[in-house]
Amino acid sequence: MFARLAVRRLAYTRQFSGVGLERKERGAEDTHTMRRRLLYQMRKRGILETDLLLSTFASEHLANLEHAELVELDSLLSNIDWDIFYWATNKTPAPEAVQGMGVFQKLREHADKRGIVRMPDLPC
Repeated sequence: MFARLAVRRLAYTRQFSGVGLERKERGAEDTHTMRRRLLYQMRKRGILETDLLLSTFASEHLANLEHAELVELDSLLSNIDWDIFYWATNKTPAPEAVQGMGVFQKLREHADKRGIVRMPDLPC
C-alpha cells in the first residue's frame, strides 16, 4: 500500500517539482551559519529514507564542502524529498541541472557505497 502511495506521489511531484523551487532569500549568510542550517535541513526532511541518506551524507561530507558546494546543496534541498531520494539512489533520472552539480555527484556516490543503517549522532 505504501509503495502505491509513493508511486502516486512521485507521479504528482514529477509534474510540479524542479531544480531550485522557490527559496527564501537569505542575503549574505556566512559559511558557518549556512552549514548549521543545512545540517538541520538534512536531518529533518520528513521522510525517513531521505533523512537517513542526507544525514549520513552530512555527517561524512558537510564539514569539508566549499561554499559553492553549499550553495548547490541548498538548491538541491529545495526539491521534494522523494525526488532527491530517487535521484540520489538512481531510481529515476535526475534533471540535467541536478546532474551537473558536483555536490549531487558526491551524494550519489555516497548513496551507492553506504548502506543506511541509522541516523548518525549529532556532533557535540
